[in-house]
Amino acid sequence: MMPLDDPRWPALDHRGWSKGQGSAPDSPFVPDELRHLMADPTNGGHFNDLWPYLCSEGTAWPAAYAAVPYIVTIARGLPPAKRDEYLYVVGLVAMCSGELGETPADLPDDIADAYRQALPEAMTLLADTLATAEHDLITTRYLLAAAAALKGHPEYAEILNDLDVYAECQSCGEPMLELPE
Repeated sequence: MMPLDDPRWPALDHRGWSKGQGSAPDSPFVPDELRHLMADPTNGGHFNDLWPYLCSEGTAWPAAYAAVPYIVTIARGLPPAKRDEYLYVVGLVAMCSGELGETPADLPDDIADAYRQALPEAMTLLADTLATAEHDLITTRYLLAAAAALKGHPEYAEILNDLDVYAECQSCGEPMLELPE
């Protein structure tokens, strides 16, 4: 993993940060945010504020690849029922990257290698999470999308990720898949 005090962090773009233009006023500094999460991994609000800067709108920015090993480490320290969002984001980075383990061409080799080495553990944690924690239908869908991405099937992952064909069950009120007639 790239150390959190590594001077290369500011050169890793993310949404709201460009090495040529600097940072937007409300843009996080990723190493500081990762330090906060490592100290308090159950702070879901804090993680929810960070991850869209790493990967969103179909793009995984360079800082995401450096952050993934930390995100996997944080997820490892949590009980399965508390890992969902961390593992989904790792899957989302994989989904946005195309081929499994693919990284931007200009990403330093050590960052790319650490990212690739974190993916198998993310899949193991994700399988354990799916097997042992209870999830609603929507969370299960997102975790299955992450699993597809971590298995190297980004197109299938995108289908699952974007599958918004839910209806409410007329007898119990729970969300369910609405199949075409």
